[in-house]
Amino acid sequence: MRSNFFFYQNRLLCFRDRFLVGMVEWTKPRYTRWFKKNQIAWPQTLQTLKELPRHSLGHDLALFLEREGLHLMPKLETHDVLHVLMNYETTVIDEARMQFFLLGNGKHSLYALFTAVASLLLIPEGLGSFFREFAKGRSCRNISKWKFEYLLAEPTSLLRRLVFEKNKDVGVEAPLVF
Repeated sequence: MRSNFFFYQNRLLCFRDRFLVGMVEWTKPRYTRWFKKNQIAWPQTLQTLKELPRHSLGHDLALFLEREGLHLMPKLETHDVLHVLMNYETTVIDEARMQFFLLGNGKHSLYALFTAVASLLLIPEGLGSFFREFAKGRSCRNISKWKFEYLLAEPTSLLRRLVFEKNKDVGVEAPLVF
């Protein structure tokens, strides 16, 4: 009897994850059409990103995309950059955690809010980590307005320090405005 419970629980979790991934795939083109219509897609390709200096944000982005078997999504490039910069995987729970971080960090988009509400309802086991990510986002430097396209040649480690060491001296003379 106990093994049947775990069998059905695992199937339910698998269905939930497939449902959430399907919702994301369904909403991406609509989101870009409605909310990103005036945004211009980045001119970079996977190859041009690979040609950037090693350990730069762009080069690390290319490695991430190759490792995950993904491509740069036109008008949604920042999403992939955030995976690299913030060290989030592409699992359903990490996608949700990243949205909570972004909400805490000042990104108040409809997509982030929708993802957060859906995650709270459908991934109750992630509740603690979601609130920790929200708090982490609030404690970090606000990156919601950064133009990552212009930071692709910068060292990933420096950018991470700038994000996570909000109130500490990270060797930058003046505040960065992007």
